[in-house]
Formats: sequence, structure tokens, C-alpha cells
Amino acid sequence: MRKKKIFLGGYIDYLNAQNINCKSIATHLDKNIFEVYTMRFSNNNYELIPGVSIFNCFKPYKISITIAMILGLVRCDIAYFPKHLDTPNWLLKFARILRKPVFTTVEMNMCDRSKLNLIDNFGDVHKMKRHFDLIPYVYGISKFIICKSTCGVKLQKNPLYLGVENENFFYKESESLKNIVFIGSLIQRKNIEEFFKLAKKFPNLNFHVIGNKKYLKFYRKINYKDDWENKTKKNIELDFLDNITLHGTLNRDNLPKLLKNMDLMFLPSRSEGFPKVILEAAASGVPS
Repeated sequence: MRKKKIFLGGYIDYLNAQNINCKSIATHLDKNIFEVYTMRFSNNNYELIPGVSIFNCFKPYKISITIAMILGLVRCDIAYFPKHLDTPNWLLKFARILRKPVFTTVEMNMCDRSKLNLIDNFGDVHKMKRHFDLIPYVYGISKFIICKSTCGVKLQKNPLYLGVENENFFYKESESLKNIVFIGSLIQRKNIEEFFKLAKKFPNLNFHVIGNKKYLKFYRKINYKDDWENKTKKNIELDFLDNITLHGTLNRDNLPKLLKNMDLMFLPSRSEGFPKVILEAAASGVPS
């Protein structure tokens, strides 16, 4: 029987929910049935996945990513493009010419412009709609996202749920509250300053920050790169206390080891879709 060829348009060595999902799909698809193609950044040391063909992107990344996507589309029978802004419309039109089925997932608020939203990411609602009109199968990752998508993009009736690899985490239940963790990029909408205020209010508890250690360790302030809300970049000074530990960015092996010692995850974001870290914390028995 001829194997089905699938291209996963994420970067499996770069940590965010979409890329982690691509890595999980690449790992768990039955290689007796599927041939899998995907991408990674060549400057990152990363363990190869048996049975998966990986394109090493190189600088300039804009060019190499385009080459990788064209090759993946030509080779595959079906393509998954989760990185909307990295996937140009001409590539989706090319997929139509080749008669290659394409699908994607929507993992955040699309239409409510009072919060972080896809309309602003694309520039306006018409650009967003033109993009998704070229994709025959658009899935929300939750029923809530599907119900709230009312700005002209047709989503499939049933969600394509996010998953988490339970076997990689250590489940336990805490009987006391000692360690509280924040996981995420240190960008403005994550509202990290609220986590530091909480640490100051409860000096007998331990607070752990996972993500972007360089902005905190050397400058003792956050250099916000996400200027969606205020339209201007700003720095926010944070009080560094003895009960705050900065762990930096952890790989997929070290994150479960740290989570097994946590009792609570605090996620003070101003806007989220369905954060994968909530599932990962739950797999470790840590409520959010």
C-alpha cells in the first residue's frame, strides 16, 4: 500500500504551541502508513525523529522557509499550515493548482478587536478572510473559538483539539501550596508584572518564571517587544525578590522535571486562545 505523504508546516525545534503540535504529530503518526515532512532551524541542536524528513532552514530564513514550503507542498498528498503569517497566499493558490488538500488550525481569538486578535495580525478583516478562503479545512481548537468566530471565516463544525503527551509528564497531586509557576513569553499581553506583584504579596511562597530569562537576568526589567496594546514599546521595572527563581527557556525534557515540583500555575495573560501550558500543567497534576 502506498504511504500517504504529509507536510507539517511548523518548526519542530522552536518552542511554541503550533510547533510543538507539529513535532507531536510527526512523532506519533504511523510511519507504516505516512511519510512525514517538516522543518527546523538548522542553527538549533535537535534530535532527529525516526522516519521523518526534516528540512533545515538557513539564513536568510525568509528564503529558505519559502523553499521548504514549496518542496513540502510538491512532495506531499496533504499539508498542514499552522503558521498563518508565514504562509503566503500565493502558496495556498499553488496548492489549489496542484489539487493538494490543505488544512490549518485557529488557536486564538479571531474577531474580538478589544483583545489580541487575528484581524489585527493580518492588518484588516478582508486580508484575513482572503487568506482563510484559500484553505478548504479550517479548524478551531475549541468549541468556544468556533462559536466566537463570527467575522466571515468559515470554520469546521467540530474542533481539532490540542493534545499533550502525557507519558512525558509526571502526574502528582499536591496537598499544600509552596511553588507557583509562570510559563510563557515575556511579552506585554502575558502581564508578567502581575506575577511579580503576587510574589511580593506572598513572601513565604516560591515563584518560578519559565521563559526569556535574558530580559530579566541582565536588565532587571522587561523590554517588551509586543506593542499591540499601546502601539509603543515600553520597559517595566520589576521588583526582584528572594522568592523568585528565573529558569529561562526550558526544553521539552526539562519542563516536565520542573513541573512535577510545582503546586499551581498562574497565567495572568490579557488574551489567550487555549494555552498549551495549561494542558501540560494538568498532565503534571498542577491546577491553573
